[in-house]
Amino acid sequence: MTPPVCDGALLVNLTLPTTTVRLGPLAFDGVQALLGAKLDDVLAPLMRGARFQRPLPGGGLVDVFPLAIPEGEGMSIPVRLFGSIGFRNWQGMLVLIVPPAIAEVVLAQLTAEIAAGQAAGPRFGKDASGGIVAEFAVRLRPGMRKRVPLGTFGEFGVEAA
Repeated sequence: MTPPVCDGALLVNLTLPTTTVRLGPLAFDGVQALLGAKLDDVLAPLMRGARFQRPLPGGGLVDVFPLAIPEGEGMSIPVRLFGSIGFRNWQGMLVLIVPPAIAEVVLAQLTAEIAAGQAAGPRFGKDASGGIVAEFAVRLRPGMRKRVPLGTFGEFGVEAA
C-alpha cells in the first residue's frame, strides 16, 4: 500500500545500482547483507510507489525508488569506514548527506543547484554515530536529474519528479 503524499513533500526518484546477483535459483544482495535488511524495507516509510528497474543507455540496470520526503523528514544510513549516506527535506530543499571522501564528486555534479546562501562547498558536520559527513542543500527543479556514474555498476542518482 502506498502512503499518501503530504503537502510540502519532495517527490524524488532515487536511483541506485541493482545489487542483486543471481546464479540460477540463488540470489545474493550485497546491500541487504550490509544493512541487514532489504533496501525496499528501509525506504518503505518514504516510498510513494513500488521500486522498479530501468535500463541504462550504456547497458546495465538501476533500481528506481520513488520517494515522497515530508518536510523535516529524511533518512541516513551508516556505511562502515566511510561515514553516512542520506537525505532529508529541509524547508523544501533536498539535503544530501555524504561521506567527506565523495564530497568533491558531489560538488562537481551539483554546483549550479546548490542552494543560494550556502558557501561554494558543503557544510561539514557529524552524523548520529559521531562520524564526519558533508551536507549539500539542493534546490530541486521539476525534471532535474543528477547522477554519479559508478562505471559498470550503474549509477547513484536523484531525479525530481
